[in-house]
Amino acid sequence: METNASAHVRVAAVIPTYNRWPKTQRFLAQFSHQTYTNLTVVLVDANSPDDTATKVQQYYPDVVLLRVDNHQYWAGATNTGVRYALAHDYDYIFTINDDAVVPPEHVHRLVVLAQRYNIQLLGNRIDYLDSPGKVWALGTQLTWGTPNFLRLRYHATAVEHLPASIMDQDILPVDTLPGDGVLIHRSVFEQVGLYQAKFLPHYHADSELVLRAKNHGFQPYVAPKIVLQDDFSADQKKQNFKSLAGLKYAFFHPRSHLFAPAILYILWRYCPWYTYPQTIFSLARRLLRLGERRGWTERL
Repeated sequence: METNASAHVRVAAVIPTYNRWPKTQRFLAQFSHQTYTNLTVVLVDANSPDDTATKVQQYYPDVVLLRVDNHQYWAGATNTGVRYALAHDYDYIFTINDDAVVPPEHVHRLVVLAQRYNIQLLGNRIDYLDSPGKVWALGTQLTWGTPNFLRLRYHATAVEHLPASIMDQDILPVDTLPGDGVLIHRSVFEQVGLYQAKFLPHYHADSELVLRAKNHGFQPYVAPKIVLQDDFSADQKKQNFKSLAGLKYAFFHPRSHLFAPAILYILWRYCPWYTYPQTIFSLARRLLRLGERRGWTERL
């Protein structure tokens, strides 16, 4: 049951999507069963050629549909949804991807915890959909001086192997958060601004916003017992380093998780000066060896 306080909190779930109607439809179908009553679904379609927008209007008329061009990527599309939520006086923005699967009480449980502990940034645990009981991330940890300085906490850990001290807690403080399943109070955006879409158009904008908010006094938390399952694609981050075109895409395409401007922006804004040389050296050495390795499973 919702408490009287939480029941009056208005939440806008912001979901960017592009050209994958089967996953988007699955998401909208299951998310429509959320038990939290003061919830609005805001879908931001980036001009999908598979006619996602028309299908949403036809099958899900209660969804707020916003449209952007397909060069907005994750950050720009999500910012469009956030602007809508702020302009329409929503208290919280819940960012979530359209390949996620969550139980009906998911949003309700996050709102209750955020209200109980007065939290402005609260993320859920993320597990693999195709490997039940296997953690993808329990927040993100900063490890400056290493090439994986945005490291997913407890990545690929079986749930039964998580420390009891973690699973006994409602919330845990973290350095930053992936953007898939984060409840963000409007005051965060009002004080620190929107996602950095210019330099981090797709990957890492989620982590950067939380880092920026933390520098402004907002402590991020993760709820280890509130679980989102994500339908990760095996090819999602695969790169081809054996051709010039592959290298160009890996380091200079906005959709790549190795997009050089995004990595350099994070380093420039947040890397402590005393770890900067070691971080740069470790990252450069890792990048030089990428062509001989299977690929990264870490956040960066």
